[in-house]
Amino acid sequence: MIGEWEAADSREVADVVERARRAAQTWRRASAAARSKALGDAAAAVEQRAAEITALTVREVGKPVSEARGEVARAVSILRYYAQLALLPDGETLPAADPDALLMARYRPVGVAALLTPWNFPVAIPLWKAAPSLAYGNATVLKPSSPQRPRRCCCTRSSLRTCPRACSRCCSAARSTARPLIEHPGVAAVSFTGSVPVGRDITSRVAARGGKVQAEMGGQNPSIVLADADLDRAAATIAYAAMGYAGQKCTATSRVIVEDAVRADFVDRLAGAVESLGVVDPAPRAPWSGR
Repeated sequence: MIGEWEAADSREVADVVERARRAAQTWRRASAAARSKALGDAAAAVEQRAAEITALTVREVGKPVSEARGEVARAVSILRYYAQLALLPDGETLPAADPDALLMARYRPVGVAALLTPWNFPVAIPLWKAAPSLAYGNATVLKPSSPQRPRRCCCTRSSLRTCPRACSRCCSAARSTARPLIEHPGVAAVSFTGSVPVGRDITSRVAARGGKVQAEMGGQNPSIVLADADLDRAAATIAYAAMGYAGQKCTATSRVIVEDAVRADFVDRLAGAVESLGVVDPAPRAPWSGR
């Protein structure tokens, strides 16, 4: 047992959004330097707890330990990147028809951003959504994937907790919280990563009420093998690209296009490369697949 959380309903979702809305009013007035420092501090906190968060990731989603370490390192890089991006110019001036006029555009925070994330990257994806949102003065409410039972949200919560706490909120991963969250009038923007059918549904619901929405859905990733390729190297590379982390990535190779002249030979080599990967305990070693 890692932890227990109560499942939320629409009332709890409304409460979380309201608290985030109040926090956004203060956070949006924070200086760029203050927002940059907060994200830099979050990066340092994740880096300091890297071993703990890596172990949680392996335990909770079965990710091979080598990939889990890489994901945590990437999360640190994401936070540091957006800590610096917060200091970039927040607008631009444009030529005006009136030479005595000043025409300018300035980027402003929208308020509360709801972040709906999948289970397969429980550290990196929540932070690559939360970090830019926070960098530009928004508050965030994270809703992890419903297959992430409360205990499986622990590493997500653990990493997000390093962000400015007043404006970084988590709600239950239960499926029942998704619709109240995306349809809440206090949520100004929604960012989703997941399947195509769910993404289309979320997009239509948020757009219907005039909210801002971004959806990253599915993935089609072919590999091409030409007749003059090093077939053993290609087979090993594609085996990892397709089966690494048991294929649980939107970037996993889903089909292979091979020239007829080497098709039969390559199929045999690819099958051998996949069979050699093995399925083992992801924690003590550095396997490709885990379980």
